[in-house]
Formats: sequence, C-alpha cells, structure tokens
Amino acid sequence: ATLVIKKVYNASQERVFRVWANPEEVATWYGPEGMKNTVHEMDVREGGSYRDAMKAPDGAEHIVRGTFRTVNPPHKLTMTWQWEGMPDETLVTVDIKDIGGKTEMTMTHSGFADVAAKENHDKGWSSSFNKLESLLR
Repeated sequence: ATLVIKKVYNASQERVFRVWANPEEVATWYGPEGMKNTVHEMDVREGGSYRDAMKAPDGAEHIVRGTFRTVNPPHKLTMTWQWEGMPDETLVTVDIKDIGGKTEMTMTHSGFADVAAKENHDKGWSSSFNKLESLLR
C-alpha cells in the first residue's frame, strides 16, 4: 500500500527542503502532535543514515531509522524508513516543487504491508505536517 500526501506551503523551495534536511528543524516538527522528537543521527547525503526517537506523552519511545537514497536539494529527498525492532522497511520520497513563490511538497510513503499500516502512518504524517505548517508560516 502507498500513501501520498500533497501540501502547499507559503515558503521557498529551499526552505521546505531545509526543514527535511536540517536536524534542528526536523526535531521541531517530526512526529505526531504531542510527541517530542530527538534526532540522534542525521547524515544527509546519499548513503548517509538517520535515527530519530519520537517520545509519546506516556513515555513510550518510537524509534525510526533509515538511509538516504536520493539527496537532490532543493527538489527531492528519498529515504528508507524502518521502525527499530520491526522487519518491514518502507520508502519515503519527498518531491519539492516551486509553484510561483509557494512550494508544493508531495510526500509518498510506499511499501506498506497492508492498508492498516498505511492508515496509521497517514495519521502520523498528517499530524506532523500540521506542526510543519505552523513552522513555515
């Protein structure tokens, strides 16, 4: 199953790319609302890896890790996505396009084992993008 979320932000293409590629920025919006995110590792280059810990209000920690496959600023970022301790690896592709002063971001998260996994990630990403929208105002 594949999830596609398209958003338009009142920010430059470079700025939208930076919120995905800069660890300090990622820490402010990554993870659903109510969760705190700590970026433990983020080597934004092709073949570089990342590791983020999202901490829920109940103290549960959800760790996601992966490898950057495509790093093409400010147009595209592709990375593998895997919850630590889980077997399934999925792929996140972020396409960033200038549309006359605003920026269209299309996030495609593919490779889900089933629709339930896709729907759970839809909730998480949608909530994260609410935080991102506040950041890019």
